[in-house]
Amino acid sequence: MIDKVKSTIEKFNMLPKGAKVVVALSGGSDSMALLSVLNSVKDEYSIELSAAHVNHCLRGNDADRDEEFVVCKCKEMGIPISVLRADVAAEAKKNCEGLEECGRRIRYDFFASFGKDTVIATAHNLSDKVETFLFNFSRGSALRGLCSIPAQRDNIIRPLIECTKNEIVEYCERNSIEYVTDETNSDVKYSRNRIRHNVVTELSAINSSFELTAGRCIESINEDEAFISSLADELVLKAERKDGFDALVIASAPNPVKKRALIKIVEKRVNITPEQKFIPKLCELLENSGCCQINGGAYVRVRKGMLDFPEKTAEFSQTKLFDGAKFFDFCIETQIINIKEMNNLQNVSKQGLEYFLDYDKIHGGIVVRSRTAGDKISLKTRDCTKSLKKLFNELAVAPEKRNSIAVFADEEGVVLVEGVGCDSRVTVGKNTERVLAIRLIKR
Repeated sequence: MIDKVKSTIEKFNMLPKGAKVVVALSGGSDSMALLSVLNSVKDEYSIELSAAHVNHCLRGNDADRDEEFVVCKCKEMGIPISVLRADVAAEAKKNCEGLEECGRRIRYDFFASFGKDTVIATAHNLSDKVETFLFNFSRGSALRGLCSIPAQRDNIIRPLIECTKNEIVEYCERNSIEYVTDETNSDVKYSRNRIRHNVVTELSAINSSFELTAGRCIESINEDEAFISSLADELVLKAERKDGFDALVIASAPNPVKKRALIKIVEKRVNITPEQKFIPKLCELLENSGCCQINGGAYVRVRKGMLDFPEKTAEFSQTKLFDGAKFFDFCIETQIINIKEMNNLQNVSKQGLEYFLDYDKIHGGIVVRSRTAGDKISLKTRDCTKSLKKLFNELAVAPEKRNSIAVFADEEGVVLVEGVGCDSRVTVGKNTERVLAIRLIKR
């Protein structure tokens, strides 16, 4: 197996001479085998070898046993080891994360603390790669997801990625390498364990070399993805302009290239990978223009033939209405006027951002704020009540602009929406005695 690992290392140029290499050491058969192999070739590659262990504090005494085991083994082998104890359960609860997601984040943050020039070696193997392929396949992943676990990513290497689990266990047995076993690995309530123990077992019964042949399939998929991805990179460069990306250039490309280019553009500009369900919407934008919000709260817009990323307006926290109040870049003026003192009310009401409400129909004080879920308004001109969400859609208000529209509300609900008008409940009528004039003046 050592020769197989060396072949992988050289194939992907994983170990530059003189590199500092840290093995992510759990204590299981995979990571202990990896530590053993790298320790046997460290002089050949002139590397400085150490290990790192994370105790997730999730399995009580078993987790402490694993920590003690790896520390003891590293001491026997003369390999330095760094240990991080992290209360993953508490951290996950604090950040509203899943345990697996939180544990992975903590591990990779720990690895990153060793510096970008340090090579991190993880023990992912071919069996893991096949299981990940099947897991992503079951979720309907595109080609990119079916590429599964890469042999190398940034400063993270996976020297065992072409070795099966059986080969690793046999290597440990032949070389009397001790390791610990995580009992949760046999619990089929976890999706990956179910795939490992049920799905892979059944497929191996059909083809005894299933993992090896699946590995070749994944390698072929990686080659295809790399080629299409390179075409997408060329398309991104071709479409890029000073103020965005030429939507027509992107739209004219074949679908596989176009979709990848859109993903790359979003990742490049807002550091978010769009979920697959948003890709059709982004393609539609190229043809019809408009704006849509994707995962992570980012907005993508196509306007005047250019694809760009308008900034989302922050919500304006609620404040009581008073003369001189501020709302984003507006200053608000208020005045209570006796109806008898108003001349030519119809003409006055058309002057800029000026609105008139029946002061005596207002319940309690008025607050000014950004829109909130459930806001609705009844307009005389439309003779119906509509949610602000539907109304903004009908008025083609760009999603990223909606939070910057001033909403005025009393104790019963919305009384006025900037640029839209007053609710019919508080409109000025023939029985009005006092008028509340609200003016929004650009600062």
